[in-house]
Amino acid sequence: MDRRACWGALLAGLVAPSPAQASPPSSRFVADSSNLLATAPNMLGTRAVPIKADRFSDYLKRAREDASGSPLLQRLIGPARQLPPLQKIAFVQHAVTASIHWISDATQWGQHSYWASAAQTLAKGAGDTEDRAIVKLQALRALGFNNSDLFLTLARDRVGGPMTVLTVRSGGRYYIVDDTGGRPYQAEERRYEFQPIMSFGMYGAWVHTRPVVFAGGVNAPSATPPMSSSSSLAAVAGNPSTVTRK
Repeated sequence: MDRRACWGALLAGLVAPSPAQASPPSSRFVADSSNLLATAPNMLGTRAVPIKADRFSDYLKRAREDASGSPLLQRLIGPARQLPPLQKIAFVQHAVTASIHWISDATQWGQHSYWASAAQTLAKGAGDTEDRAIVKLQALRALGFNNSDLFLTLARDRVGGPMTVLTVRSGGRYYIVDDTGGRPYQAEERRYEFQPIMSFGMYGAWVHTRPVVFAGGVNAPSATPPMSSSSSLAAVAGNPSTVTRK
């Protein structure tokens, strides 16, 4: 299956109806939870709406596996223990990029898409974009970052196309840790290029929405991400292991 088509198929069950179809509410959306709403990654003018990401359950089970007891992870993060938060993020970006070489899921796992746990990736010393992002997430957890401030974000870059990144919330700002090995950057620095679509945290999942204006100038959140339609979402998505590497 084509990579874009595969990710699109997974996301198809999660894309919300348009405002005109929004009643009755979709059962795919989680009832408002004060915790999920309070910790939602509302970045770049989006409102992150809680969803049930059942189709990603196997992926997320492995992504959320605690790797703090792994000697390989402890060795990786050892030099960063006393660094301030932003330097920890930069250190982890460099360390993971240097120690985990890139390999496709098809080559490593014989599957179109497989999100490995951090322990699996560290043991093999190789992984694709999502695998390396998961190692970064678990590394920052082990370095003291709050679970509620770490997210795997499926996004679209206007230049690079579909991408999966680690998003870190620190000091009220969102930092993007991508798969290029470059420095982590504030999301605001690339407001016009970076478009978050969905984010997954340790305890929840969200779709990023933007306000739409109804007749009479009333604003309401649109459950469709910042693209022309839900079909556009599926078209750009590919599969959970897709990323355009720069």
